[in-house]
Amino acid sequence: MAISCEGGGETSSAGEMDGAEASEETAESEADVGEATDADDSQSTDEGTNADEGESTSSDEGEGTSADESTSADEDTSADTGEGEGESTSDTGNEGTACKRGMAYGYHSLADLEVLSPSVSWWYNWATTPDEGTDPGYAALGFEFVPMVWGSWFDVDEVLAAIPDDAEALLGFNEPNFFSQANISAEEAAALWPSLETIADAGQLKLISPAVNYCGGGCWSEDPFVYLDAFFAACEDCRIDAIAVHWYACDGPALEWYLGEMAQYGKPIWLTEFSCGDGDDLSLETQLTYMADALAILEADPLVERYAWFAGRTEVIPNVSLLGADGELTELGELYVSAPAACDED
Repeated sequence: MAISCEGGGETSSAGEMDGAEASEETAESEADVGEATDADDSQSTDEGTNADEGESTSSDEGEGTSADESTSADEDTSADTGEGEGESTSDTGNEGTACKRGMAYGYHSLADLEVLSPSVSWWYNWATTPDEGTDPGYAALGFEFVPMVWGSWFDVDEVLAAIPDDAEALLGFNEPNFFSQANISAEEAAALWPSLETIADAGQLKLISPAVNYCGGGCWSEDPFVYLDAFFAACEDCRIDAIAVHWYACDGPALEWYLGEMAQYGKPIWLTEFSCGDGDDLSLETQLTYMADALAILEADPLVERYAWFAGRTEVIPNVSLLGADGELTELGELYVSAPAACDED
């Protein structure tokens, strides 16, 4: 993810507008933040270590490529790590439940997952294998790891070997409309999609669409709806079980508008990255207020199947980290865990 918060003040008022006005204002500020957040995603996938996400605040096409190549490296070295995880039992965490609430973040420890476990039940790290140090063990805490095929450079057999046996879903390409991220046209994404279907079918996985966001320049499409329309037009017979989207505006009404527009595709929604990133005021107080509003909206919306806050620990967006020291929640993390969550019994 690569963050620039220019124009963020405009988005704070987007929620007070209706329809096209909200869309225009939000698109401008969301594009800036999307570039920032996703350069960081690329770094997370690329490094595959416990480096601080905040070390990189920009990305280019080359970084997007190396991120995906690193994913392949993870696949080569981490195959079959999920074997037997589903057999673990524990009295801690949310075992036996499935919450909407998750996290977009790598570099977890089991101690991190344990403090999140009361209401957070899944995470992803832009790669095909869980974070080092969490496997085995995450399943016993009631967590599900969701693998991702980040970009276009992947081998079906390697991905199949790398994905944990207990995985239940597969995320598609990461912001392919950004040149600095997966950098895949809608038509190319559609052409590649049968390979993802092969992976999902073999693992009996739910298959989630490419994750789109507003883009402020250097894009196949600045508007995520335009990209998705083109993708679906080129992929009429493709299996897509849910829509993945990202969002970095800072007020509840704008989020409600965005989710409402995504409902046009008639599929469950996975909000796989969100936090307050494009406002002029990114103080902790602002983050706490926005999180409380957003969680209430996301929990109440029946179309939202899953959502994931960005991020666990990061310096790219001020005051959004859920975790402090190893196994310790920040004030924001305490809110994320303690806020009401609808968790269904498995």
